[in-house]
Amino acid sequence: YEEAEKDCTQAILLDGSYSKAFARRGTARTFLGKLNEAKQDFETVLLLEPGNKQAVTELSKIKKELIEKGHWDDVFLDSTQRQNVVKPVDNPPHLGSTKPLKKVIIEETGNLIQTVDVPDSTTAAAVLESNPINLANGIATTGPTTKKNSSQDDLLPTSDFPKAKLLKIEEISDASALQPQVNLKQDVCQSFSEKISIEVDKTPAQFITTVLPPVPANSFQLESDFRQLKNSPDMLYQYLKQIEPSLYPKLFQKNLDPDVFNQIIKILHDFYIEKEKPSLIFEILQRLSELKRFDMAVMFMSEPEKKITHVLFNHIDKSGLKDNSVEELKKRYGG
Repeated sequence: YEEAEKDCTQAILLDGSYSKAFARRGTARTFLGKLNEAKQDFETVLLLEPGNKQAVTELSKIKKELIEKGHWDDVFLDSTQRQNVVKPVDNPPHLGSTKPLKKVIIEETGNLIQTVDVPDSTTAAAVLESNPINLANGIATTGPTTKKNSSQDDLLPTSDFPKAKLLKIEEISDASALQPQVNLKQDVCQSFSEKISIEVDKTPAQFITTVLPPVPANSFQLESDFRQLKNSPDMLYQYLKQIEPSLYPKLFQKNLDPDVFNQIIKILHDFYIEKEKPSLIFEILQRLSELKRFDMAVMFMSEPEKKITHVLFNHIDKSGLKDNSVEELKKRYGG
């Protein structure tokens, strides 16, 4: 599980939108007992893929376990809120503060944001010119204050204000000078988005079609090609068909990626059952079982993915290839 966590972390560093890596790492961290980290991983999966069933199920289990252990804050508060929770400090007397405690009265003084009405004919430039902004101590004030405002200032000295707390906002009704700039931004954004949509519509179909990549030299190239062809299942089948099963050990020298493994299994199910010989399916399944970290790839299979392997072995059995080697291989695939 530790190796799986490291692999997934590396994958996430290479591609931060790779939801499957977050899901795999979340599963590994759950088994390692890192429930908070696992919870964050599955929450990220839901951000990338809203409604992901695996993430919803695993989050429910993790939250239930955290509640049973009494970690309520970790379940009901996000990371920011957890940092802001005030917890009691139980320091021994000799480590406590020597200063006497003070009783502080907190009084709600109303709205901190006050508005100053400006006549309609006053332009923004005239207001700024005649009433310069005072940013001393982080307070913005403009224009002559009313008697009410001045009395408040007497009660609360300027130096006692927290920085950037009291703001007096001018309400300028004649904003025609600023309006064209806003409209210009909107027009530019709108025309740019329209231009993109028009260009996409005009793109001929032959330019959208992906060219079938050659036989990959290593597993990294294969993973890249799989991502490129993910929206074209038929081309994925053609791509995999050109790879001889005997090349798998050389292709996956370092390890077998669980995601790639499941994609190969799905292609065998969707295309090879109908178009290829059962003996070829058996040979590919056998070659995959010889690769490093095969058992880990099987361990991470979901229930639907396990059902696909059952269908493949049923197909092989019906073809007359049923013997001890087939039964042994079936057990390795969790059958």
